[in-house]
Amino acid sequence: MKTIRKVLDKCLEVFCSALLAIMILVVLYQVFTRTVLNNPNTVTEEFVRFGLVWLSMLASAYVVGKKSHLAVTMLSDNLTGSKKRLLEIVVQVLFLIFAAVIMIFGGWKAVTVTMGQVSPSLSLSMGYVYLAVPVAGVFMFIYSLLNLFDEHQEIEMEKEEVS
Repeated sequence: MKTIRKVLDKCLEVFCSALLAIMILVVLYQVFTRTVLNNPNTVTEEFVRFGLVWLSMLASAYVVGKKSHLAVTMLSDNLTGSKKRLLEIVVQVLFLIFAAVIMIFGGWKAVTVTMGQVSPSLSLSMGYVYLAVPVAGVFMFIYSLLNLFDEHQEIEMEKEEVS
C-alpha cells in the first residue's frame, strides 16, 4: 500500500508542478504581449484559468492523501486512543462518500452535460475542463481507502502490542 501511495504522490507532484510551471510561463508571456507588444493574447488567459481548475482539483486530492487538508481539530485534539481512531475512520468514510457521490458521480454528470460546449478562445470542449472534478474524485477516493487501510493497520499493531 505504501508503494501505491508513493506512486500516486509522485504522479500528482510531478503533474501539478509541471502544470504550475507552464502556467507561470504562459502568464509571463501574456504580460509580455500585453505590455511590450501592446497586443494581449486572449488564449493565454483562458488556458491559465482552465489550468488553475485542474491544479486546484488535483492538489486538493493530494492534500487528502497527506491528511493535510483544512480541518477543524478542536474535537480530535481533545480525544485520545480508540475514540480518536474512530473519529479518523468516520472522517475517512465521509471523504469516501463525498468523493464517490459528489466528485465522481456528480462530476461525471457535469462532464457529460458540458461536453458539447466549446470555450471561446481555445475552442476546447468544456467537458475536458470539468473532467478535473471526477479525476480528482478518483484520487481522493483511492487516498481515503489508503488512509482507512493505514488506520486499520495501526489498530492491528496496537492490538499486538497489548497482547
